[in-house]
Amino acid sequence: DSKLPSSVRSTLLELFGQIEREFENLYIENLELRREIDTLNERLAAEGQTIDGAELSKGQLKTKASHSTSQLSQKLKTTYKASTSKV
Repeated sequence: DSKLPSSVRSTLLELFGQIEREFENLYIENLELRREIDTLNERLAAEGQTIDGAELSKGQLKTKASHSTSQLSQKLKTTYKASTSKV
């Protein structure tokens, strides 16, 4: 199928796999940090304090961040598949 030698193709597959795993790890870490921010913001709110920008840890920003990571991972996969498939 591919015009690339099998050793190059397997190396690329391995590298893209590593990239994907790294993005997954970053995504998980991001979620955990956002949960921690939410917990701390809730604790501050319970104490009657507020922090400017506290709402940034919720809603739209969270959706954009996870969506961007997913899009980038998918774009990398698509680009790799396109570059290794016959035209």
